[in-house]
Amino acid sequence: MLKQSSKFNFCRKTGFTLIELLMVISIVGFLAVASVVIFNIVRMNARDAVRAGNIATIKRAFAMYVNDSTANGYPASDGECLSAGSGVGAGLVSAQALLIVPLDPLWPAVAPSDISNGFAVSPSQKFCYYYFSDDKGEYKISYYLESNSKFYLQQAHESSR
Repeated sequence: MLKQSSKFNFCRKTGFTLIELLMVISIVGFLAVASVVIFNIVRMNARDAVRAGNIATIKRAFAMYVNDSTANGYPASDGECLSAGSGVGAGLVSAQALLIVPLDPLWPAVAPSDISNGFAVSPSQKFCYYYFSDDKGEYKISYYLESNSKFYLQQAHESSR
């Protein structure tokens, strides 16, 4: 019998080419970078949701304080970051309007250095719930949200009564 030979008898090697390996590595790298960016955005939005919940809690505490106390109106303050250690925050805890004073998720070590009319306007130290009240029965709480990606677009928000 005659042995048939084929013209296309190539030597087949198993494995991947360099181009295939580089494509897989670049796709995996892109997916890793995209997931890190999305994860950071989700973390910022979660901290903003915590801030919104904390402000609602603080507003309810002030309403309870006014209803339960014999004082006329809200506690007076020239401006301070709310904390349980001193000032208005300690007054809310002692009046049992709050069990603990909620703090910003990125609580700073110091109060904002630039304050204008009871409104925290410091661009570098902006993460606290800044409380201001005069004797007119009104208060202001200013706070910052991180949801904007550009620093100059980050805005201060205030909640007042």
